Amino acid sequence: MMNKSVSLIIAFVFLLTTILSGCSGSSSEGSNEKETASTTDSVETVASNTNDDPTSKAVTDFSKETTITIQHEWGLDQISGLMQPIEDKLQAEGKNIKVKWIQGQPTLEALQELNAKGVVPDIIYTSKGIDGLQELDMVEPIDEWSKIYGLDMSRIDPSVVSLFRSFDDNGSMIGVPTFADTYTLFYNKEIFDMFGVPYPTDQMTWDETLELAKKLTGERDGVAYRGLELGWQNSVTDDTLAPLKELIANVVDPGTDDVLLTTEPAVTRYFEFMKKFYSIPGLYERNKEKQASFFASGTAAMLVSWPTYMEWGIPENVRANTNAVRLPIWGGVDQDAPTTTAHMYVLNKYSENKDAAFQWMKEVVADDMQKKFSAAGYPTVLKNRDIISVFGSEKDIYNGQNVSAYFPDHAKLLEGKSSKWNKVADSMIVESLPGFASSDMNIPEYLRTLQEKLEAKIADEKAKKKQG
Repeated sequence: MMNKSVSLIIAFVFLLTTILSGCSGSSSEGSNEKETASTTDSVETVASNTNDDPTSKAVTDFSKETTITIQHEWGLDQISGLMQPIEDKLQAEGKNIKVKWIQGQPTLEALQELNAKGVVPDIIYTSKGIDGLQELDMVEPIDEWSKIYGLDMSRIDPSVVSLFRSFDDNGSMIGVPTFADTYTLFYNKEIFDMFGVPYPTDQMTWDETLELAKKLTGERDGVAYRGLELGWQNSVTDDTLAPLKELIANVVDPGTDDVLLTTEPAVTRYFEFMKKFYSIPGLYERNKEKQASFFASGTAAMLVSWPTYMEWGIPENVRANTNAVRLPIWGGVDQDAPTTTAHMYVLNKYSENKDAAFQWMKEVVADDMQKKFSAAGYPTVLKNRDIISVFGSEKDIYNGQNVSAYFPDHAKLLEGKSSKWNKVADSMIVESLPGFASSDMNIPEYLRTLQEKLEAKIADEKAKKKQG
């Protein structure tokens, strides 16, 4: 009995010791787990903090030779020479990035053919919009790349930035702008002097401009003079829409695709203005056989057009008497110029050289590069007034010109999404204007007819896309 009791006591003590030992071990293990967890959390926090800093993702060594391919729609000899300073700058900085230029259009069909051949350009230039690129999911937004490599987009004309963001459903920046496209009002001093009318001034209203046009329309020494062309070639180009672009961004609702021609007051206001324009006797040439670019021929006193028209559209004899002022505005609460547009370089989503490609892209809007382009007669997309002031300084044709009139500081900022049908709508409105000029110009009736045509066109395009 005694032996049995002793045995039980010994067993109990052994069990108790084991339990206590286990508890002690468990406590120590738990402590280690907490320390490990704490260490892991610390590492993850550091990693998280590192990831919050986009520049931590930057590739800094570009010493290994990398060739990037850029697709461009213009003449490659012209564009490669113009852009060569970017490659030279990168090389001087130790970035061994070389450029191969290839010819190509940024349209859906052309891009599909390119993809079928297995050609993957790293960068694609487009002056024709990004519909094809978006259709093929080839657009790489550049907001994150800009953070990684320090591209400060606040330096760029905010109107251009707002336009580029309006093309993306998420409001992302979809490319790097090249050169600005704005409007200006050219005027022929000789015609103003002939009619004894004071020269135009910056930011006249459209109504004031029409009053000037009336005074400058008439015959002198057997020659018919016209006071105003809204766009070269007898006011039948996209430039004719400049007054409308100051008021409204979309004539088709970007969310519903509803056509707004009959319901948007800005459209009616624009057509009321155009009715006044066409009603000035002798101002608009209705005879197709006599239609021409009247400002270029020296018989129009004022012209709404692109600044670079000075170089490629106005002959030397007329250019000698030409200067410019800011584009007219509507006045009152409507002080905006049309949105500043720009062609762009797009980073291809499928590029295998995105870091190197973006090195090249960001230099397009570097101050030193934009200054070179500006001096050569390519309007800058930057807000920098010093760069604006040197515009065209390398070309004699801009000597004495009021080049500040080419760069509005009050261009319209777009909010929200742009309709993908804007181009279709713009083309249809422009094509309709000669008919409007020759009609009785009953605006509500005319807009109803135009709306029906545009709705049918959009429905037809949608049906084709669905089938194809």
